[in-house]
Order: sequence, then structure tokens, then C-alpha cells
Amino acid sequence: MALYSIWKARGSWRFIRALHKGPEAAPAPQKGAVKRVFSGIQPTGIPHLGNYLGAIESWVRLQDDHGPVLYSIVDLHSITVPQDPAGLRQSILDVTAALLACGINPEKSILFQQSQVSEHTQLSWILTCMVRLPRLQHLHQWKAKTAKQKHDGAVGLLMYPVLQAADVLLYKSTHVPVGEDQVQHMELVQDLARGFNKKYGEFFPVPTSILTPPELRAAASRLGQRQRSSPGSV
Repeated sequence: MALYSIWKARGSWRFIRALHKGPEAAPAPQKGAVKRVFSGIQPTGIPHLGNYLGAIESWVRLQDDHGPVLYSIVDLHSITVPQDPAGLRQSILDVTAALLACGINPEKSILFQQSQVSEHTQLSWILTCMVRLPRLQHLHQWKAKTAKQKHDGAVGLLMYPVLQAADVLLYKSTHVPVGEDQVQHMELVQDLARGFNKKYGEFFPVPTSILTPPELRAAASRLGQRQRSSPGSV
């Protein structure tokens, strides 16, 4: 499984190079057309039913309806909180196996490990140099999480929305399936794409959010809360 993940990551790297080959700018996507879908999931253990309803089910549907689609196990995002290295490596394998078991098909989508593609952090640094500190400090999730940590949040927690933007823009993604809690972060992604294009010429499509239906969001939230309170439940 580990060798397979590395092989897919190398394929993703070649895919990135092909995307950015030559000086041509990315054409603006036609309204309503799904051209390239990207989404990511943190390796926080074996996904529960709330994860399936909130994200994975739509991933399976999108890979059947559209192409190309890219799904990433975003392990760099998970280290904004302390991680045991051996435990994290196992979680990456567990999530990979769970996604394949839930219907993610390597013949229809690209499934890869974020940290195996160094361009994610390279683009993240470029975008970091374009964003103002107050913009990040006013994001709802940053304020909520630092309030719980008594304003002792790590810098990685503050900067991870910029890494999210790099994840999306690196592949010139046009559509991103997100939950309602990520809408504000998607607005940052869109603003960074517009700012980059204004400064350096049209290069990144401005991606559009694909929101999880309200009824699924509610069910996923209830199941996620139940899972956190009862670790042994399904």
C-alpha cells in the first residue's frame, strides 16, 4: 500500500509538471462546467460514518460524473497539532485503505499523499507572501480554535488556510467540494487566485465551491459528534 501511494504521488508530480508546462495562461472556466475537482482529507484515523456522509460519498459521485478529479491525504495539515510519527504514518495508510474501500477508484481519480508533492509547500510560501496577517487572524476557525487554546495556537494553525489555497490552486482546480465551515477559507482561495492573476497575469482559475447538501451536512455533524463522544461507535 505504501509503495502504491508513492507511485501515485510520483504520477501526481508528473501531472503537475504537465499542467504548468509552457507559458500559456489557464483559460477561464465556462460557467457551470466542472473541469477539475480537488479535495483533501486529513489522516486522523479510520473515517467514520459522518466523514462518509460529509465528504467521501460526494467524492465517489464526483469521480463517476466528472474528470479529472484529485483527492489528497493532507498529512501536512494534520501536524498543526502534535502527532506521533509512527501513528501518523499508520493513519495515512488507514485512510488510504478506507477511501479505496468506500469506492475511490484509482482508475477514475488521482489519490495521493500531500507531503510527497513538494510543490504544495513551495506554492504555499509564495501565497503566504501575498496575504496580510489581519486577514488570517479574522478567519472564524482561527478565532474559535485559539479561544479554546487560550490564544496559544501554533503559527501552523494560523497559516494552514494558505496551504489549503496552495493545495487547490497548484492543480488549477476549478471546483472544490467543501462543508459550510470551509466557505470562508474558499473565499481566501478565490481572493488569492484573483490577486495572483492581477499581479502576474491570468494563470489560476478562480475555483468554485461545491457545497455539501444541507441534509447531509446535518447528518454528518450529528454522527461526527456522536463518534467523538463514543469512540467505539460506527
